[in-house]
Amino acid sequence: MSAQTTACVGLSPRLSAALADATHSRLSDAAASWTRLRAEDGETIGTEIADVIIKGLAALVGSARRQNQGVYCWIA
Repeated sequence: MSAQTTACVGLSPRLSAALADATHSRLSDAAASWTRLRAEDGETIGTEIADVIIKGLAALVGSARRQNQGVYCWIA
């Protein structure tokens, strides 16, 4: 049995503000850019899926900020 390492990463205040304050058009541009960058590394992410992920993350960050909370991601 192998040991599994986990980590918790918090979004920086600067990234949180950028996501929360971005327009839908800007978030779509970011999703398209993310799709292209991942493709350069050989990973395929559909543009529509990337758009949903980015906009969902922005909504989560906006909600957290209104409650004076941060956003964290557990990585295993």
